[in-house]
Amino acid sequence: MLRSSCNTIQSQKYRRICTMKAKKGIMAVSGSMFLLTGVLSGCGGSTPPPAANPAPGAGSSSTGAAAATAPAQPLALTWMRYEHPSQAIVANSKAVQEILKRKNVKLDLQSVPQSNYDDKKKTLIATNTLPDVMLVKQDDIQNFADSGTFLDLTPYLDKMPNLKKFIAQQPEINKNKIDGKLFGLPLVANWQGVGGQLPMIRVDVLDKLGLKKPTNYDELYQALKKMKEANPDSYPFAARAANGLTGTENLLNPIAFGFGSGYTTFNGTKVYYEPKEKQYKFGPSMPEFKAAVTWLRQLYKDKILDPDYATATSQTWQEKLNAGKSFYFQDNNGFANTFNLNLQKKDPNAKFDLLDTIASPSGAKRNLIYALGHLSESYVINAKVKNPEQVAQFMDWLYSPEGIELTNFGLKGDDFTGDNGNYKLTDAIVNKYKDKQPSPVYALQSEYGTGYLGLALASDDHVNLPWMTKEAIEWNTKAEKGLNAGENVQFVNDPPFTKDEREKLKQIRTQLDAYLTQNMDKFIITEGALNDWDNFVKQLKTKGADDLVKIYNDALARVK
Repeated sequence: MLRSSCNTIQSQKYRRICTMKAKKGIMAVSGSMFLLTGVLSGCGGSTPPPAANPAPGAGSSSTGAAAATAPAQPLALTWMRYEHPSQAIVANSKAVQEILKRKNVKLDLQSVPQSNYDDKKKTLIATNTLPDVMLVKQDDIQNFADSGTFLDLTPYLDKMPNLKKFIAQQPEINKNKIDGKLFGLPLVANWQGVGGQLPMIRVDVLDKLGLKKPTNYDELYQALKKMKEANPDSYPFAARAANGLTGTENLLNPIAFGFGSGYTTFNGTKVYYEPKEKQYKFGPSMPEFKAAVTWLRQLYKDKILDPDYATATSQTWQEKLNAGKSFYFQDNNGFANTFNLNLQKKDPNAKFDLLDTIASPSGAKRNLIYALGHLSESYVINAKVKNPEQVAQFMDWLYSPEGIELTNFGLKGDDFTGDNGNYKLTDAIVNKYKDKQPSPVYALQSEYGTGYLGLALASDDHVNLPWMTKEAIEWNTKAEKGLNAGENVQFVNDPPFTKDEREKLKQIRTQLDAYLTQNMDKFIITEGALNDWDNFVKQLKTKGADDLVKIYNDALARVK
């Protein structure tokens, strides 16, 4: 559902399957989000010993009549991930209940709000007090794999056929390996459409003002300025913090890339992958990046850009766009489907629509879109977990057709029909959730514990279809055409680094990130600050910008 969401390497077979289904007019509602409420209830696992607890799906090895009839103790796992404001995680959801019935695995969901998740996660890793299963990002694995905190899954892969199948279909997963070892269970896509940080604008407001759809960034500025003049209390351009990135990073990424440069990786490291050169580059040293910041500075000065862009949460961002307080965003375009549904309850003509790729002053025409799946996020298993082979086998089941169906749609027959990648929610489910807020999909998946924001390790976006508008289907088709034409460029995952490179990256990022964080907002907010840009770039070089780029490109060269 979210994606999501850059240049994922895919097998030809998988790409053909994905493309054929995407052409049916589906679109991923991507985004990174999750909630859980509760206090951490234990670390290192509370799993019973193997004799009392056979591997999921295996028969009991107990002897004696009494032992043969006694029910096996469930495999108990503490499971932690962040909770998105739009999709609360229900501790005893349908998926949790059904997993206990089918696999004799009892999941104890631990809850951390998305806004606090990174801090909580880092504390648990640093103190080696992890739950049994925990969601992390790729850079967490890069930074802490050597500590022995995470279970090395490599010895268990021969007993994980479903995961191995996805690795074969999506070889980009191999970038997640550390020194050839796999420590994380990636969030893959069983099926998704095409979407990402695309330019979305209220076309009904353009029509009221007699304005044409903007085709370049100067025309976009002029259109947003007219919207501001007609709606003085509004901030036409809204942005937010999301996917572990600050509001500033999430604002700059699509704009800087659209201008012909870039800012961060999906993990927030201050380099970006330049598709034209197939190399990593440092954005702030490029004139196109300064042009992008200068453009944003003008929007801020004219009170077009929401002044809360650096701190706005996903929830407050959605509230402004749902309420008609903002008219443009360059972010996960899938949200516009929900915005339109809500806006049209008051004004049937209200509508966000996807603009053609906006041309920059340098002549660049490109957008950032989400990679296949969410490979920059993975579940790790606590290295101290009891019965690691059992746990690995259970996690592998979640990648199986049965596991995918349960963790995306619920119960076959009751909640959905179909198989082999062709799924349809039942009419009863569609009607039950059609008016739910904040959206039918979020409401359904919250209650069921399903989807990318729930328990799915392999998400499937067919769940979106019943509530997709005609426009949303058109956006998917248009975004796919842009992908095929090279205008829409997928995020790429970081290459695997050596131990020495990982240590150097930690040192460089500590000083470089702090300096960029300190100064980037200043250039957007403060009059005259851009006059010091050249000195700013020089300081970045002394803090390791060139070394950072070299480490990334050296690592990339080893996987080409």
